[in-house]
Amino acid sequence: MLPAAMVVAGWLWCTASRKLSLLWLGVLSVAYFVVGLSKVLFKGWGIGLESLDIAVISGHAMNACLVSTVVLSLLLRQIDHRLRWLALGAGLLSTWWFSIQYVGQTIHPVAEAIAGAVVGSAAACVFLFRLEKKEIRKIPLPVLALGLAVILLSTSIPKYTAEGILNSLAVSLSGAEEAPFTHPYWRISSK
Repeated sequence: MLPAAMVVAGWLWCTASRKLSLLWLGVLSVAYFVVGLSKVLFKGWGIGLESLDIAVISGHAMNACLVSTVVLSLLLRQIDHRLRWLALGAGLLSTWWFSIQYVGQTIHPVAEAIAGAVVGSAAACVFLFRLEKKEIRKIPLPVLALGLAVILLSTSIPKYTAEGILNSLAVSLSGAEEAPFTHPYWRISSK
């Protein structure tokens, strides 16, 4: 999703303003920080939200809800500005379905997928509502095509995850001498 997020920044830079592009990068950074912080707290110290069964916030779900929804909104705005709310609704519905049905069944427990979806959806809404009063010109066709090509090509390249970096950072910060926490104690003890 990071290549798609960078394409969005480029589109905004070309069609709206540098300020909106930087706003997008700021919203994206805050969402990544929230997910990263949850992972460092859990991996380094074992801190999670036991009452909600959340060890970490799912980055997969957050990314899907944030980036896909914003990309869809920007694309449908190219067709007709009035489609922006339909794009927001369709983006959130489809990415929540993905978060619960895929992420929550294969990568994370459902509660962690929902937490990621909440963070990503909130960030997408904050950004799109801030975008509402701004003038966004149509994305020139060559720039639009290039951005879509980058997004499509990025789906076929090997994926990089930040898990290794987060594991090292968490162990370093916590002073733990062992490996990072991987399973919350409340899930182990409940079996």
